[in-house]
Amino acid sequence: MFSSMRAWFSKWLSTDDQGVTIVEYAIMLVLVAVVVIIANPAIQTALSTLFSGVSSFLLAGASGLS
Repeated sequence: MFSSMRAWFSKWLSTDDQGVTIVEYAIMLVLVAVVVIIANPAIQTALSTLFSGVSSFLLAGASGLS
């Protein structure tokens, strides 16, 4: 069972080279974003405010459901 699954997965990975490239670009994008956010305190403040607002909105909506 596992050997056939492993063979299928290996074949799938070897034929899908573009998927690996997309993952690599996504990882690089996240790393660059983290560096920019850490380096710029203004972005930190804006994102903190944004996430606080979204969190408050979601909590208010969730409490209205019960």
